[in-house]
Amino acid sequence: MITIKKIVYFSCWLVLLYANFASANENKPFKPPGKFIHLGMHVMYIDCFGDKSPTVLIDVGIADSSANWYKIAKTLSKSVRVCVYDRAGYGWSDPGPGKRTTSQIVHELNMLLEIAKVPGPYVLVGHSFGGFTARYFAATRPDIVVGVVLVDSSHPEQIFRLSELDSVKNRPPLKITRREPAPENMTPFEKRWYSLNSSRKAVYAQMDELKYFKESAYEVKHAGSLFDIPLAVLTRGKRQLPDINGVSLESAWREMQKDLLKLSTNSWHAVIEGSGHNIYKDAPSEVINHVLSVVNKSR
Repeated sequence: MITIKKIVYFSCWLVLLYANFASANENKPFKPPGKFIHLGMHVMYIDCFGDKSPTVLIDVGIADSSANWYKIAKTLSKSVRVCVYDRAGYGWSDPGPGKRTTSQIVHELNMLLEIAKVPGPYVLVGHSFGGFTARYFAATRPDIVVGVVLVDSSHPEQIFRLSELDSVKNRPPLKITRREPAPENMTPFEKRWYSLNSSRKAVYAQMDELKYFKESAYEVKHAGSLFDIPLAVLTRGKRQLPDINGVSLESAWREMQKDLLKLSTNSWHAVIEGSGHNIYKDAPSEVINHVLSVVNKSR
């Protein structure tokens, strides 16, 4: 006969069992869905989805997180294979060896793709500093790159063309500030990924990329042209830079964006009205449409 005492005992046992199970799950190390690839001196993280050629590779700006591009990548994967990865020091990737210049970053990306067996050909998408990666990779590996999308990309001459910024008085000193909390519309997985860019190693990666920015710019400037591959240059529509000493720095930025069109004889320029520097946040559909346009032209 089942007594009240037995029912209470069994219920307590179930509660304890569930509590132990939940506790074990909370303490269990989180494993993201992508791959951890050992490059010899450090491990890097990459995640790919979709199966249609070519492969779209996405690289982000300094101090940015690949998690911000996850939803765009998942949407694109319905039409094409897409990979997001963490540069050395960011996200789930280890700090990398040597100077954090664009040539070193692209060298590691080449190794990552080869060891992870990510099939080409490739379309490179680069936002801000990630535009250096896209441009350098495409110029030095024309045998495997069939398209490029530059999203408000850095320009090799911006240090000089925007030098008026150095004359601004009473600027607050450069410092590492607390990272903004993860957007509410992110999944728990994306939020965890995003938060990793507040880690000590990520801060050091940011500082090293800034330290060698001038050297990266030199490397990219002399990497060569993109010949006739499809190239989309997306530029912010919102004003982000001030006028200083009668010089419109925003106009200078716009001119540098137009200058990027000269990299390929098969290029086009789109100013994304209403968007700031982070076009992927302000107008994700525009980024998706232009990436697909490059993909279709490359096919």
